[in-house]
Amino acid sequence: MKMRPITLRHMVMGQDLNHHGTLYAGRCVEWMVEAGLIAACDATHRNHIVCVHINDLYFRTPVQRGDQVEYTTTVCYVGKSSLVAYVRVENVINGAFVVDGFFTYVNVTDDGRPLPHGLILEAVTEADKELMQLGSGYARKP
Repeated sequence: MKMRPITLRHMVMGQDLNHHGTLYAGRCVEWMVEAGLIAACDATHRNHIVCVHINDLYFRTPVQRGDQVEYTTTVCYVGKSSLVAYVRVENVINGAFVVDGFFTYVNVTDDGRPLPHGLILEAVTEADKELMQLGSGYARKP
């Protein structure tokens, strides 16, 4: 399969705010995990996928109530049963880069055991190749 981005958006509402009145990091990460999961499910055509690893995240800029945040995610590495998704978050209102990260998912059976997915990932561009190289560092090999 070829690497292709999937984009989701969320509107930041009152219930998404922290005690400073900006987007709560936990909510942002929840949406990042969701974006990666959607990309992994799309790639495998299955919904028996679990998140097993979140890499280091560094939030670069706060997001205000009423802003829209865009989550662009790409499956950038596949192992035997694992998939790594890169998720980049930007503020749609002001164009600011918010955070990015790599998330590892595993294709599992109904009882939670790793299940080979049979995917082969094709990097088309130089940027794809670089992203695949970075993603391979976050792969779990169940």
